[in-house]
Amino acid sequence: MWLKVLDKAPHEGTMTEIVVDDKELLIASSKGRLFCVVNRCPHEDIKLTLGCIKDNRIKCSLHGYSFDLETGDSSDTDVDSMKVFNVKQENTSIYIQI
Repeated sequence: MWLKVLDKAPHEGTMTEIVVDDKELLIASSKGRLFCVVNRCPHEDIKLTLGCIKDNRIKCSLHGYSFDLETGDSSDTDVDSMKVFNVKQENTSIYIQI
C-alpha cells in the first residue's frame, strides 16, 4: 500500500522527518533521488536527522557510522543495517510503501 506523506520533496541534500503509524521515518533527497528510512540509528537509537547526507549515505552524528540510503547497509560490519522503505514521487507528492 502506498501512503502519501509529503506534498513536496525535501531540497537536495536535506532530510524531512515524518511519522507514520507511530514510526519515526525520514525522507531524504540525495543526487536527484528520494529515500525513506527509519529515523533512528540502529547502533545507539539517536535520530539520523541530526546527522548529514553525503554520497547517498547518511552519517550518524553520535559515533559517525554511515548508512547507505538505498540498501540500509552500515559502514561497519558490527552495526546493524537500517530499515528502508520504497518511496516514489507523483507530480509533487511523495509516497512511501508500507
